[in-house]
Amino acid sequence: MAKAKTGAFYLTEQVILDVSNVAAQANFSLSTYIDVASKQGLAIESVDFMFQGVNGGSYTQSLESIGTNALPWSIGVQLVDVQRGVGIISDGDRALVGSGTLIHQGDPTGGVSHESNLYPDNYGPVATEEARLVVNSDLFLNSISNSDFSGSDNLAVTCRIKCRIVTLSERDFMAIAITSSAADN
Repeated sequence: MAKAKTGAFYLTEQVILDVSNVAAQANFSLSTYIDVASKQGLAIESVDFMFQGVNGGSYTQSLESIGTNALPWSIGVQLVDVQRGVGIISDGDRALVGSGTLIHQGDPTGGVSHESNLYPDNYGPVATEEARLVVNSDLFLNSISNSDFSGSDNLAVTCRIKCRIVTLSERDFMAIAITSSAADN
């Protein structure tokens, strides 16, 4: 069982999408939080994805100026704990920590909807043993959009992780490390 060493804190990373069907990746470096010698890992309690327009370096709340509003477009985003490349991976992959999709319906129906398409991105607190435990030194944020980006804005995808540093028993640490390395194959 994991024992929390810290209170909850947040890690945030962002990718900027500006070309249709070209994936982007950002890296959460966890080397400051993970310590193999003392069996220290990271317990992820929740993962949130946020989407914003970016125009000339300024952030906007509107997504309406991204791409052609008459056409539907979507964005896929995933957080993984094993490097699989820059693209989107299968939802069945054990390396998947969280994922989401943003869908713009296009005119005339319009509208934007968001889906979290992985059994919950809200794992729960360490004390309930529901947190996602990570012992890898990195997490990877991957995102891709099929927008034509003919509008004036690019798209920022931000990932915010609520987590705690935890100490694991030797048995638990080894089990998580083996599962992570098995997910790499």
